[in-house]
Amino acid sequence: MPQLGVSNVITRDGYADLLDKSMDLVWLRKDRFKGNLSQFFDYTKAKNGAEYKISSVGQTLSMPKVNEDTEALPYVKPADGFDKSFTFINYRMAIKVTENAMKTDRFSKISGMMGGLVKASMRKQEYLKADIFNNAFTGTAGADSLSLCNDSHTNPAQGTGTWDNLGTGALTQGNLQALRLLARQQVNDRGNPDEVIVKQLLVPPALEQKALELTTATLMPENALNQPNVLITSIKPVVSNYLSSATAYFLIGDLTGEEKGLHEVMLIPIKKLRNSPVDATTVFDTQVKFFGAYGFTVSKNIYGSTGA
Repeated sequence: MPQLGVSNVITRDGYADLLDKSMDLVWLRKDRFKGNLSQFFDYTKAKNGAEYKISSVGQTLSMPKVNEDTEALPYVKPADGFDKSFTFINYRMAIKVTENAMKTDRFSKISGMMGGLVKASMRKQEYLKADIFNNAFTGTAGADSLSLCNDSHTNPAQGTGTWDNLGTGALTQGNLQALRLLARQQVNDRGNPDEVIVKQLLVPPALEQKALELTTATLMPENALNQPNVLITSIKPVVSNYLSSATAYFLIGDLTGEEKGLHEVMLIPIKKLRNSPVDATTVFDTQVKFFGAYGFTVSKNIYGSTGA
C-alpha cells in the first residue's frame, strides 16, 4: 500500500520511495475483485425516499370447500405476509493525486487507482452481502423477527404451523441430505407442501474440497456399498472467500425474484464522480459512492447449518 502525503493526498514526497524503484515488487500482483454472492440476492432499484418497504402477501389460497351452486359462495383471501423496511446508507470514498506524483509514476499505477475506487465499492458490497450469511444463525433481523436460518419460522396463515430451514452437523453426505430434505419438504403460506429444489451449495474455502467430493463423486462418498451419488446432477458448489465461518454451509434453492428473500435495494448504484479541486496542481480528485441497503425478509430459498 503506498504511503500517502499530507491529508491523504498522493504527492511526490509521500510517494517517492515506491516511485524511485526500478522494479516495484508491490505492483507484481493486481488488485482483483472476485465476488459471487450477488446471484443469491434480488436486486431492486428504488426511486426515492430514505427507506424502502418490502411487503409480502401470501400467494396461496385455502382449498375449495364442499359447496353447491345454490349455496352462497365461500370467498377467501390470501394469507397476510410480512413487512420489512430497508434503511438506505450512503457510502463514499475519494482519491486525490498531484501533478508531480503523476509525472514521477513510471509504471502508470496511480492512474490505475482510479479503477480501484470502483473495485473498493464492489468489495464493500460483497462484504455487506456476506454479513447476512455470516449472521444467518443469530439475531432477529428477518421480517418475521427471526434469524435467516431458523427452525421456528411461522406461516403467515394462522394455525398452519411452522417451517424450518436450519440444519445441524458438519458437512457430510448424511447432513447434506438432511438439509436438502428440509427444502424438499417445504410448505407454502398455509402449511401445504410446496417443495424447493436446491441448486447450489455455498461454502467457505475451507470446505471447498469436501463440497466437491460430495457433489461430483459418481458413487456416494463416505459409503462402501457402491451406491450412486444422486447429488451429482443437482447441486453445484459455490465458494465465497467472504464467508467468516470455516464450518458453516448453505444450500440455495431455485426460487427467483423477491422469493429469494435476500434483497439488494439501491437508491444510487456505484457512481464515479469528478470533484472540482481548488489546487491547480491536482490532476485527479475523484470520488465514488453508492447509496443502498442489504437485508433479508423471509427466505425459503436458503437452508443453512453452522457445521457444529
